[in-house]
Parts: sequence; C-alpha cells; structure tokens
Amino acid sequence: MANNSMNMWESVTMSLGIQQSLRTLFSAILVGGIDRSNPAYADLLNKKVMVARECRSRFVADFPFNVFNDSYAIFYEIIVTLQVNTFTVDQLEAIIDNNRDLILDSPYIDKNKYAKTVTGNIASDDDIIIAITSDLVDMLNDLSYNYVTEEDYKSSVNTYVDWYKNVLAEVTALSMTSIMSDQGFDQKLPGKRSRHYHGLKDFKEYYTHNMRVIDSLSEESRIRSTILDESWLEEEMKLDSKKDDLSLFGTGIHEIDDAYGELRRGNMLGILGPPKGGKTRFTNYLVQLALDKGYNVAVWPLEGTKEEWIAMQTSAFIARQSYKNAVAGKKDGMVRISSQDILQKKYISSPVMRKEVAAAKTVMATSPKYGRLSFIEGTAYVEDMFDILQDHYDNDNPYDVLIIDQLVNVMSRTGKGKVERISEAYMLTKDFLANKLKRPALGIMPAQLKQEVVDMVRRNPDSDIDVTAGGESSETIRSVDMCVGLFSSKEERNNNMMKMYSVASRHSASFENFYARCYLECCFFTSQDDEVK
Repeated sequence: MANNSMNMWESVTMSLGIQQSLRTLFSAILVGGIDRSNPAYADLLNKKVMVARECRSRFVADFPFNVFNDSYAIFYEIIVTLQVNTFTVDQLEAIIDNNRDLILDSPYIDKNKYAKTVTGNIASDDDIIIAITSDLVDMLNDLSYNYVTEEDYKSSVNTYVDWYKNVLAEVTALSMTSIMSDQGFDQKLPGKRSRHYHGLKDFKEYYTHNMRVIDSLSEESRIRSTILDESWLEEEMKLDSKKDDLSLFGTGIHEIDDAYGELRRGNMLGILGPPKGGKTRFTNYLVQLALDKGYNVAVWPLEGTKEEWIAMQTSAFIARQSYKNAVAGKKDGMVRISSQDILQKKYISSPVMRKEVAAAKTVMATSPKYGRLSFIEGTAYVEDMFDILQDHYDNDNPYDVLIIDQLVNVMSRTGKGKVERISEAYMLTKDFLANKLKRPALGIMPAQLKQEVVDMVRRNPDSDIDVTAGGESSETIRSVDMCVGLFSSKEERNNNMMKMYSVASRHSASFENFYARCYLECCFFTSQDDEVK
C-alpha cells in the first residue's frame, strides 16, 4: 500500500487577514527593491532602512524556525540561513541562481504552481526557476516600497504566530493519526530527502519536534534585547520604588542568607552531598519554607517515591509549625515525628501523634494561605521533559518552585550519553525556569558529590568542597546560580550536626563553612545558635 505524503501547506487556507500580516511583516525587513538612484525615493529609503534595522534583529529572534512557504520561505532562508540582510534585485537573482538546487528541492515551495508554462507545456527545472525568480523579484519590489512602522511589524508577528501555532497543532494531530496507521506517512525534507514516520517511536519524535516549533514561537521563548537608553532609565526609576518581585524567600539559616540573600525566581540552587547524606532532607526543608509562605511547589522525584516525599513534607510541616510555636512561647518544644514513622503509619498507635498528622495534612491540602504541592511521576527524558513540565505548569500547578530529585538521572530517547544528556538537561532547565514560563520559577536541584570528593572529606574533615566536586557532569555546578554542599559523619548526624559548604555562587559572596543544626528525621534545619528545645 502506498505511503501517505503530508505537506502542511497543501491543506492550509490562508485568510486575507493572515496574508496581509505576512505582507506587513516582510515589508518591515525588505528594502532592496527601492530605486536608490531616484531622489524621489530618498525619504522613503531612509525611513525604510531605519525600520528594517530594528526589525531584522527581532525577525531572527521571533522566528527560530522557517514557518513560511513559497516566496516568503525563500526570503527567510536568504536572511536567516544565508545571513544576507540586504539584497537588491540583481543580488536576489544571483542568490537564486547559486542556490537553484536547494530551491527546487525545498519542502517550502509548492512546485505544482509552476508545473506548466504559460503555453501549457510541462515546465522544466529552468522554467520553474525562472518563474520563481520572477515572483520573488515582483514581491521584493512590492514589499520594498510598502512603508510600515515597527509597531505594524510587531502586531503582524503576533497575528501570524497565533495563526501558525493553531494550524501546526491541527496538522500535528492529524499527522500523528497517520503515523499510527499501517501506512505511516512521508514528510518532505530539504535536499531531496524525505522522512517516513511510522509507529510509536516516530510518533513521539514527530510530536516533540513540532512542539519545539510551537514553543519557540511563544512569547516566553523569544530572544529579548535590552538597550540602556532613556526608556530603560525611566523604567528603572519606576522599579526602584518597588519591592524586588523576583525574590522569594531565604533559607532561614543566617550563615547562608547573609551571603546569598533570598532565593530568586529564574535561579537554580544546587545541593551537593554524598549518597544518603541529607540532600533530599534539606530540599524538603526548603520546600516547606516555600509552601509555608504560600508559594506553589512541583516535585519530580526521579529518586524515591511520591509517598516518601509526602511523608517527609508532613513531618517537616509538624516540625516547622511546632518550632515556630515554641519560639513564640505557645508550645513547650518542637514536635519531631520521623517521616519514616509517618510513611509506615507507626504513629497511629498514639492519639496525640495521629492528631498532629491529621492536622498537618488538612492544612497542606486545604489552607488557602498554604502553597500547592504537586508531583510529577515517571522517567524524565531530556528530549521531552520540558513539554511535561510546561503542561504541568499550565494545567496542574503554576509552580513558583521546581524540584527535580535528581536531575542527573535524566534519560535520553535518542541514545545520548550520560554526560551529554545531564549537561543538556541542566542547561535547558536553567533556560526553562528563567525564560519559558509565564512567571520565572526557582529551581532546586540536589546532586551527588564525586566519590573521590566524598572519600577525601572523610579522610580530611577540615578540607573544603570546591567547584570541581560535582558528580556525573560539571553542569551540576556550572549551570546553577548557587551551590551548597552538605557533609556530616555518622557521629555528627547523631548529634544533629551538619556541616555546610559554600561551593559556588554566581551572584554573591561565599560563606565560611559552618555547622548547622539538623533534624534529619523530620527535615528541619536551623543555624547553630538557634536553640531548639
């Protein structure tokens, strides 16, 4: 049975409004058709050049992929791929002639429009190139003489992008049905190539690629530029009187907060430590701080289970609330219920403990002042994990804080090596948190120390943990904005002591290594001089 062959543009009807948006969009960046020898066009040329200079850089950022067809697609390839910003009619003809094979084999060109000559004969490749060249020259002249403003350009980009995303989503849905059919389908690619999609693996690959295109067109994904000019200064003066809306909360441990300040949206905090050394417990402590301040938190536990995290959060909630009450004189001391006892329901034999746990879970689930806690379960693949994170943000929980424990456990659907996939995951997660969400989120990423560092610190307790300590990949330290190291001996843990190290900070000073108080069974930490009864 023959394969289905699918081309998005063959099934798309473009309204007059979208056609006008395309004309306006490209009018803003094309000037080469203006007759520069004619003084009558000098004023138009000067105005067009000023607009084009501003809009061309935006054009490259607004459209990371070629999302056009026919003549507009060729103009895109000339400007973005060939990096020819300005070209006259003569130069355009030379470019087409030098790249005729690429144009003839382009998936963006509907050659059916040029299949016959004006005399009705079957068109040769030369005839097709002549016809395409004629269309491009006519369009370059038309668009060059059409003056539009920067605001016209921005409005047209938004109109076209909204339309294209919807169309591509519809085409993707239909194509995925064909992929799962017996036939599959063929998609034309540049350079006389085609790609046959069939089966579940190809289904995921096709979907992931098209979602990357759609996401790249979203406002959050577009590359932004800033010029320090009068407009920037005016905005800065307005912001100086406002609170920093990117700051979230401090760690509550003054030795860290005095150096790092508050944790901020768009940043990543790395937590390094040995296996079973308190990384996840300290992360749970920070999650409890965030939730207590009303911030939403999403957790992707690539190690451990959702149930273990819920038990740790319940234990941390009880410890934190009872500690606050003890400090305020409302209680005699902190209530420490082991998360393991909560997980295994050993507390049910004590009416007092059952009441504490029930009260904690009730507040965590229902209090409007308490942040929302959610979980993502399953293996994370570097190729599509950000689709999952975006979907969770949009549909389940618009999180202010994202925890991935541990990001070094990310996998690859395409066979990428361990170091490559970890490095890519860290870099893309940083970009995702800072630039892809409607409001930037804080990321907290626990990771293991290198084994040789663990051995070295055990042999030499007074030694330091530096930027070479990251396990699996250097990105565990390089991609994060701040990194805290944790280390303690068994004896120190038994005495509720945890040594903390300032491993790296991109934005602030380091702190001196110090011992904090730690109550690992209930995920609670304080400064050494904060006494807990």
